[in-house]
Amino acid sequence: MNYQHITELLHKYFEGETSLPEEAQLRAYFNAPGVHPALQQYQPLFQFLEQERNQCLNHQFETRLSQQLQSPIAGGRIRYLNRWVLRVAAVALLALGLWRLTSTLPMPRAEPVAAIDWSKYEPETPEEALEITRKALTKVSLTLNEGASTAVKEMGKIKEMTKVLQ
Repeated sequence: MNYQHITELLHKYFEGETSLPEEAQLRAYFNAPGVHPALQQYQPLFQFLEQERNQCLNHQFETRLSQQLQSPIAGGRIRYLNRWVLRVAAVALLALGLWRLTSTLPMPRAEPVAAIDWSKYEPETPEEALEITRKALTKVSLTLNEGASTAVKEMGKIKEMTKVLQ
């Protein structure tokens, strides 16, 4: 395989656009000797993926797992205990929720509030609306600049602390 073709396949691979046969070509290329020197940095990745693909469980894994599941502690008592603990916890949670719902304090009576006439706050001309908008944006800009300057000051303190700790 030529260098240009493999480079194109690598770009497609890292973009997630390769097909399964193209990925097989990449695996075959990088697991074979004679990889182009500019592409050798990718060789450990594909070798690792090939090693992981060939991994399999120990032949005794299933027998050990079934023995542990059938042991008296894991198989019987603990599972039985877990079921009861879950049931008791569910009942306690339900009782706590019902108690919380029924024992809420009475809300104080809210006194009626006079309605606000918002029409007197609306701008009457486009120029007035523009001026209000400018003032609001200026205030936002000042607040953001204050935050940025505070952040810069705090970063300076952190740099001083790292000097002390080194």
